[in-house]
Amino acid sequence: MSKQRKKLMIIDGNALVHRSFHALPPTMILQDGRPVNAVYGFTSVLIKALREFRPEYIVLTFDMKGPTFRHIKYTEYKAHREKAPDELYAQIPMVKEVVRAFNIPIFELSGFEADDLIGTISKKIDGDVDKIIVTGDMDTLQLVNEHTRVYTMSRGMSESILYGPDEVVNKYSLTPTQIIDYKALRGDPSDNIPGVRGIGEKTATELLTNFQTLDGVYQNIDSDKIKERIRGLLIENKANAYVSKDLATIKCDVDIDFDLQKAVFKEFNKDDIINIFDRFEFRSLLSRAKALFDENIGVSKEDVAEISDDKFKRNKEQFDYILVDDEKTFADFFKNFSVVDGFTFDTETTGIDTMSARLLGISISFKEAQAYYLNFDKQESGTTRVEKSEENNLFNYQKKKEALTKNKGNELHPWLAKLAPIFKNEKIKKNGHNVKFDLKVLESQGLEIKGIDFDTMLASYILKPGGRQFNLDAVTYSELGFEKISKTDLLGKGRDKVDFAEVETEKLYLYSCEDADFTHRLQSVLRAQLAKENFLKLFNEIELPLTVVLAKMENTGIKLDVKFLEKMGEEVLASICELEKNIFKLCGKTFNIKSTQQLGIVLFEDLKISIEGIKKNKKGHSTAFDELEKIKDAHAVIPLIQEYRELTKLQSTYIDALPKLVNKKTKRIHTSFNQTIAATGRLSSTDPNLQNIPVRTEIGKKIRQAFIASDSSVLLAFDYSQIELRLAAHMSGDETMIKAFNDGVDIHVVTASLINGVKIDEVTSQMRREAKAVNFGILYGQGAHGLSQGADISYTQAKSFIENYFKIYSGVKSYLDKTIEDAKQNGFVETLYGRKRYLPDLNSNIPMMKKSAERMAVNTPIQGTAADMIKIAMIKIHNEVLSDDIKMLLQVHDELVFEVKKGAEKTAVAKIKKIMENVIKLQVEMRVDVKVGQNWGEMKTFL
Repeated sequence: MSKQRKKLMIIDGNALVHRSFHALPPTMILQDGRPVNAVYGFTSVLIKALREFRPEYIVLTFDMKGPTFRHIKYTEYKAHREKAPDELYAQIPMVKEVVRAFNIPIFELSGFEADDLIGTISKKIDGDVDKIIVTGDMDTLQLVNEHTRVYTMSRGMSESILYGPDEVVNKYSLTPTQIIDYKALRGDPSDNIPGVRGIGEKTATELLTNFQTLDGVYQNIDSDKIKERIRGLLIENKANAYVSKDLATIKCDVDIDFDLQKAVFKEFNKDDIINIFDRFEFRSLLSRAKALFDENIGVSKEDVAEISDDKFKRNKEQFDYILVDDEKTFADFFKNFSVVDGFTFDTETTGIDTMSARLLGISISFKEAQAYYLNFDKQESGTTRVEKSEENNLFNYQKKKEALTKNKGNELHPWLAKLAPIFKNEKIKKNGHNVKFDLKVLESQGLEIKGIDFDTMLASYILKPGGRQFNLDAVTYSELGFEKISKTDLLGKGRDKVDFAEVETEKLYLYSCEDADFTHRLQSVLRAQLAKENFLKLFNEIELPLTVVLAKMENTGIKLDVKFLEKMGEEVLASICELEKNIFKLCGKTFNIKSTQQLGIVLFEDLKISIEGIKKNKKGHSTAFDELEKIKDAHAVIPLIQEYRELTKLQSTYIDALPKLVNKKTKRIHTSFNQTIAATGRLSSTDPNLQNIPVRTEIGKKIRQAFIASDSSVLLAFDYSQIELRLAAHMSGDETMIKAFNDGVDIHVVTASLINGVKIDEVTSQMRREAKAVNFGILYGQGAHGLSQGADISYTQAKSFIENYFKIYSGVKSYLDKTIEDAKQNGFVETLYGRKRYLPDLNSNIPMMKKSAERMAVNTPIQGTAADMIKIAMIKIHNEVLSDDIKMLLQVHDELVFEVKKGAEKTAVAKIKKIMENVIKLQVEMRVDVKVGQNWGEMKTFL
């Protein structure tokens, strides 16, 4: 395909919509419950294709309802095809909205399929321009020629292939024109095209290789190259073969009014696209759409020069953004700043590690469309920061103190010293976006920050807890419809990408001022939305103050025994090597155990383990964890493979990785706690992810031993006992469960006794284990199938347990039923503290989606309330207990870990336990178990 020739892109709308709908999860839904997986997939492919091919012309084709000429010729055409779900058809008008926003003309004609329109358009301009057919349907391969290519998705929606004549031959051993005759012989079950009954893919290909065409096959029907059986089939089904050829042939002479000039890809309206992406909640596509805008696709050449650097130019011309980089401009700024009662701030640094990153500047805004950028990394005119002269630099003295603007003893940069009283003044309200990061940065400079009043990232999360994007660019798009300067705009990409430290001050200050300005604008908009939805209490009393707590915890970090992990790594590696030997011995060959494809061949072909009930994917039968669990008793090698996987995962994720995360300055691990990930309100952590360290396996416990107390200190762990079951008792009001807890009896033993019909002292450990699975399974909305797997019992027994459970705890049953029913009516569930989770799938017509939503409806109020409780406890402990002797380090699930100076343990336990057990007054008592030890893995009950 010539690079000089202009290109026409022809999009097969129906094919892409169907492919997207089936490739992407049905759980992609809007807040109002409408599914958008097909729209999202279509839009994603559209953007990708536009960026890849940069077409001068573009059109889209769609099928129309009703029969086509093929149905008239052959009444059984597509007769067996199952009607697509209503959820798919409902998305087609939404797809058309996206298409119209891009100014793409749509062609559809009653009586014909989209393929026929594609063929006709392609034929009409054959030789004039190059054509790219974007589709998910391989039927269009028959249109491929020197100037026509087919661009199709493979492996779901993640990869794409461009077919030209050579690619078709390489893939099918047939030329594009032979594809029609291939379908005439082979047939097409998906379209109910009969073909020649008894002839498969291999035979059809061999016949066309030998005789070129269908006509050639029948002209040589007596050839020795045709086997007798095949000859008989061909003769018997000749009529079907030619009918099939007619059905498979794409018409290229449909009477449509197509004018190439009307298909010119004109400049599209960015605002229309942004508004549609906002309505369809495509936040993750916003950045890709922005890249499309930035690359000027669909913009005339005359406008390209004007668009270049337009965002920086726009900010300089339209807004009052001021660079503060000398004493005079600082004095002017400070005169205005010193009298404000509130402001928004943002920091720019050389990296995301707040412990080691250098402060480049602070942007401050206290008036819409106005912001100041305090440049702490002054550069000489015409240079970048990495090139700048060390002479005549106002800030050089700091470099000589090892790090620019770093606090050395009590010495602050003079500007920071002036800002310090204002940042410390609790009465002056401060706002930010992801303010935890900025708190940590400024704390590392020696500043104490008080009076944090708003965080736009947390506010957007509370308003849309099921959302996927809470970065400032996405929220600004969503709420204000404004396209900010992106990091790609600022830093570039690929080989041209630079670090923040290398960006010209002119661009950096405009970028940073924009951040502060639009965060300042957002806070009033989001504050009003929080008030409207009754979220202000949740925001002001839990999420916002927790940010300060987490910043302190992250900066404190926890000590790691690196030598312990190194020794453990050697032991684990030896175990892995031994497992490899045993696996190879049992399998009778060596292979890559980590390769799912190779493992599948060994298990299901070499060892001939039964594949009954095992899921199949494109590479063969699955060897995923759940599938291996089904056959764990089928062969001695399965448990070894499971153990091998666990060890190799823990080795790479923790044993090898943790030492690399130790901060060189503090010699401690500083995990990051995330408030905006889980829709239930639970915290998560990254670098490292502490939530995923297994606690029930010996190796998991051993990894925890590497987290240690510093000298002259101990670790104290406070763990809520059965918090979710206690909350279930309170929220359901179930008298039997409440009595069991208030009597101080083991709830799992009580449940085992009641569902098995035995006395308390007759309950065995096995009964208790099964009852525990039932207790927690019910709270997670498990059915009999899930419980049978979780408790390792039969389906019949699991079903009986659940039935007995609901008879015994009838209050729990009533509560769960009412929760689901109320959620269907309201569209959301709620925690005791007013946190909401929207669940529109409760009214879905898709059983899988509906069941999943029901499980979330049951679990979220309980799990979310537990998350809120521990957050409140953390805030109270931070405000009332913490000191130099008592430091809060970690929050993992229902557990808080502290580092306490020896001698202060009793004081710490008394105060912390009291706070945690009295966060909320319930019908049952909350209980906290306390353990103590020198490391997190070996702890004993605190007495």
